[in-house]
Amino acid sequence: MGKIISVANQKGGVGKTTTTVNLATALAAARKNVLIIDLDPQGNASTGLGIPRQDRECNSYHVLIREAKVMEAIRKTEIPGLDIVPSGIDLSGAEIELVGLERREYCLKATLEDGAYDYDYVLIDCPPALGLLTVNALVAAHAVLVPLQCEFFALEGMSQLVKTIERVKSAFNPELDIQGIVLTMHDSRNNLSQMVANDVRDF
Repeated sequence: MGKIISVANQKGGVGKTTTTVNLATALAAARKNVLIIDLDPQGNASTGLGIPRQDRECNSYHVLIREAKVMEAIRKTEIPGLDIVPSGIDLSGAEIELVGLERREYCLKATLEDGAYDYDYVLIDCPPALGLLTVNALVAAHAVLVPLQCEFFALEGMSQLVKTIERVKSAFNPELDIQGIVLTMHDSRNNLSQMVANDVRDF
């Protein structure tokens, strides 16, 4: 299996899905085989890559709870070399269902180990929360990429996310590393953007 990267930030609207789709498209253009796993119940990555709602009957929810194998849920996109496991509305209830399972943090990792071997990169688009869906993505990943909006409260959320990543690393996934921080919605003409960028680099 190739490198698994979770794109995560508990704040909404910071550009997680845009980062995931654009990075995956760029990797595919570089002749890499890429799989996106849409783990956000909103399903914006699936919509953005043209997967209609009626073609999501088998989706990341079924993969997560082991009702389907990864290969059964994969859909081709119009971009050569880029496939996706779409999100479905069922995923919004997955947090509650996972709570009662043994080794609930390892559900996604276990099912990925049963498939997704043909890809150079697997990118997981996480929901805007630090619940069990995001924890599953972090436990399954080799690295995490953090999109960070250049706004006033960015660092406050960043420190909380880093603590979560450190907990996951110590308890479940010692191989997990922060791949990097992607500064999103950055305007170099704006003093606040520059200040946030400098603070994040220092952090």
